[in-house]
Amino acid sequence: MKRRTASRFIGLVLLLGALLIGTVGALAGDLSGNEILARVDQQAQFLSEGSMIVFLQFDNQYADGTTSGNRFAGLSKQVEGGAEYSLIYFVEPEDVSGTLFLSVKVSEGEDARLWLYLPALGMSKELVAEEQEQSFAGSTFSYQEVGSREMVDKYDAELIGEETLTVDGEEHAAYVLALTAKPDADADYPGGKMWVDENTWLMLKSEDYNETGNLEKTMEVLKLGEFEGNATADQIIAKDVLEGSSTTITFWERRRPDEEISDDTFDAENLDSFDPTVYGLID
Repeated sequence: MKRRTASRFIGLVLLLGALLIGTVGALAGDLSGNEILARVDQQAQFLSEGSMIVFLQFDNQYADGTTSGNRFAGLSKQVEGGAEYSLIYFVEPEDVSGTLFLSVKVSEGEDARLWLYLPALGMSKELVAEEQEQSFAGSTFSYQEVGSREMVDKYDAELIGEETLTVDGEEHAAYVLALTAKPDADADYPGGKMWVDENTWLMLKSEDYNETGNLEKTMEVLKLGEFEGNATADQIIAKDVLEGSSTTITFWERRRPDEEISDDTFDAENLDSFDPTVYGLID
């Protein structure tokens, strides 16, 4: 099992897997833990279908007290039952502006292929396994997590109770799930817990435990919003408990493009000619 920050946090930009969206008004009834987990994935899938443009910011806090920050603009596209694409454009700081990160997943059951384009070199590079494990923009997330989704294929979930969580000053009834990695699954951690909003299927909080049973990573939604009539996580904080670092992700804007984004935009061979002004990513 690989040691990475939890993929359930992200599908990061645009996608952020389960963190992004939940349909208001759904009721769990007598659903099992696995069925609730499947609903979380289904709602995340609902948002990511079609084309999306997202603007967001990372604020990193390190154990030694130092900080760093990045602003990103992202494009994503998902064809129902087919390919999944995401492209992240680094807006700030200036020394990394123009850097591109591309994730392409051709079909279900396949791992996403990842590329990094560095404007100073004028070339793109596909990231191999070891490189995919490295920190994304100095955050608590790895490159590999940016394109990760669908927890139901990696974990079995048991409904162990219900709790009330306070998010942004409001109380939310939540199902509490205990997660156990499926045998032979490429899961991030052997076990964990997840708190799922009973009305929106939005994941409000999670904990990841390592092989020794110690808490290693946490995630918590700080602010909620709405997009296309659905609840969204507008700000989350992910903490590396062992390293004493954290990353706060703030979403500034989500919108649909006027037209579907062309598949050619997500072609690694075309990264050197990508124009962010076409999609309004920069002025």
